[in-house]
Order: sequence, then structure tokens, then C-alpha cells
Amino acid sequence: MITTQEITAFFKTTCVIVAITLLLFIAINTGAQLYLDRHPLSVTDTRFFLDEESSEGIAIRKRIFNTNDERLLKAYVDAPGIRPHTVLHFTEGAARPHYTVGLEGIRYLPDWSDNFVRNILSQQHTQTFVFGGSTTFGDGVPDNSTVVARLNAIDEEKTYINFGIQAYDSIREVDKLVYLLRKGYRPASVIFIDGLNEVTTFARSPYELHDSPRAQGLILDRGQVPLVFGVPVKENRLLALAYSFPVSHLIYRYLHRKNDINDVFIRKSANVHGLDDWLELMHFHYNWATLHKNRIDELADEIIHYYKENISFVRQLGETFGFTVHFIYQPIGLLESNQEFLLEDFYASDYFAVYNGVDSRIREAISAGLLIMQDCSRAISEAGVQGSYVDATHYSPRGNDILASCILQSISSP
Repeated sequence: MITTQEITAFFKTTCVIVAITLLLFIAINTGAQLYLDRHPLSVTDTRFFLDEESSEGIAIRKRIFNTNDERLLKAYVDAPGIRPHTVLHFTEGAARPHYTVGLEGIRYLPDWSDNFVRNILSQQHTQTFVFGGSTTFGDGVPDNSTVVARLNAIDEEKTYINFGIQAYDSIREVDKLVYLLRKGYRPASVIFIDGLNEVTTFARSPYELHDSPRAQGLILDRGQVPLVFGVPVKENRLLALAYSFPVSHLIYRYLHRKNDINDVFIRKSANVHGLDDWLELMHFHYNWATLHKNRIDELADEIIHYYKENISFVRQLGETFGFTVHFIYQPIGLLESNQEFLLEDFYASDYFAVYNGVDSRIREAISAGLLIMQDCSRAISEAGVQGSYVDATHYSPRGNDILASCILQSISSP
């Protein structure tokens, strides 16, 4: 028979073992966290841009907007960050002063209301849907100065609807178009304004282009749980818990360490490999330019092939649902010479080399008729770069005027 003294001794011994285990666990993870803090993942230096809120940036923007009202300029810079849709996998913008975002994530013109938008969406084959990233959405400019607003101002016979979403690439844009078609909306025409985000999205992932993780997941800091572990069943919650410990990160980093940042890689299929290598994903996300500087032609080939298939797919959608399709290759602020918000060191960086190399190949493919796109990429540089950008990548009201004119001329040409 077990005595009281034996039970007490067993209990004390168990408590000591548990306490020592917990203390060791805490000590190991504390040490791992200190190591991780002192040895973070390498991140390529990206300090190549003039801060639009610096004294120099404010001075440039005062000239661009012809105002000395710094509070107004602050409101223009304070664009709404993208947010996850409450139900769908899409993301959308929020509303802020000078940024009116409403139904279906549309950025409104100043005099638009929800009822007005419902009405125009309900009319079959009368509107033009415009898709793109933050340059189409209009980061840095008020509602009446986006490229879509300028299209409406120049071409008053048509209604152009701004479906631009920050950080979107054309994969997400086509997904959104299909979603809208399934809801019964029927545009007369569709315009895609793309170029910048495709390079960034496809280069900063080790996965096949259509499997590239949505940048929004990283931008919104949704973290490894939804990207890596999928459905939050009990087993995945336990994996997520274990993965959150610093020592887990340290072990994972050691097991998956890269010997050479320039190692040639073969793109992975998410259907085969899943999204299980969070550190590799972050490695690509932050160092994509250095990783691709020696494979610019391969990246360009991938993007050109993607564009061909994407254009073919959307054109077939247009034939089925009765709308015309136009793909616009946009001006890329990072490639403009004498761009006021680019520091001189940027032009010697891996980022510039990758963007410039891919851009040259895409423009050659368009010129040769291999890509059915209208090339507006030099519209701003030909009209004058000064005053055409509100930061390193986003167009000013003047820049949007220039781009809108190029788009209308391009889609009107036979």
C-alpha cells in the first residue's frame, strides 16, 4: 500500500521535474530569441527612395499639388491600407479622407454614392471595368485625380470603374473579374493596367507563378499560420503553437540554411510542396532582387509566358461574356531617369537591374507582336517625368493625366 509520505515524495519529485523542464524550456527559448534578434534573416538594403514625408519630399509634393497645406499633403499620403475581405480570399481598400472606397472595393469619384454605383453596375454592357494595383487605385492622390478618374473626365461618354487594389497583380485581378462575372455583372469592356507588380510578385517567391503566395498575406502580417498551416484544425493549431517558439525557428533555420544566396532554384509547385518553408518564403520576399539578378532572362521568359496565357484566357472570357479586353503595360516609376523620389544609389542596385532587364524583354515582346498589350510604359518619360510622381512608384495627377490619355489613344486605335 502506498503511503502518504510516498505520494508526497512523488508529487514533490514531479513538481521539481516539471519546474526544471519549464525553466529549461524558457531558458532555451530566451537564448534562441536573443540569437535570432542578433542574427536576423538577411535583408537586402532597400533605402533607395526619398521619403515623401521628408522635408525634401514635402517640398516636391507642395509643387506637385500647388499647395502649402501640409495637413492636406499628409492626408494624401495616408492612403488606406489593404484589408482582408470578411468572407472571400480577396482584399480591398478602406475609406479615409480623400479615399472613398465602397461597393465591391471600388474607389469612387467624389460625387458617387452607393446607390449610384449599384445603378451603373446593374446596367448590362455599359461600363468599363479597370483593374490594376496601387497605381490604378491611386495611392497618393485624391478621388478625382486617379487614372480612372481622369479617364472619366476625358471620355465623358463612358463610365470607367476603378477596381484597382493595392499590391494586386494580374492573377488577383483576373480572379476578381471572374468573381464579378459570376455575380452577374456584365461590363462593355475591361482594362488591365499592369507591369510593376508582376515582376515583384513573381520574383519574390520560389513557387510557380500561379502558385505565388499573395503578397497581401505578408503585407497584412497574417503570418505563418494561415499561409503555412491551412485549415485551423486541432493538429494545425498544435503545429502553429510549436512553430511559434523561438527555438523552433532556430532549428528550422539551421536545417534549411542556404549556402549560397545565388543558388539556382527550380520553381516549386504548391500542390506538391505546399507552403511549409516559411523561412524560405521570407528569404525570397526580402531578397528577391539579389536572388534573381543572375537569372533576369529566365524571369522575363516566365513573365512573358504568363502574360500570353493570361491574355488568351481573358480574351476568351470576353468572347463568352460579351466584353472587349485591353491590356496596358504601365509606366514604371522605378525605371524613370531623373525621377525625383529615386536616390542615385538605386540605379546601381539589383532591384533596378531586375526591373530594367525584365522591362526591356517585355517591351520587345510587345513590339514584336508576341504580347497583345498596348505599351504606355514610356508615356510619362516622353511627356516629362518631373512632377509626374508622388513617390517612387505612384503617379501624380499630372502623371495620371498622361497615362489616361495614352490609354484612350491606345484602346481607340484599330
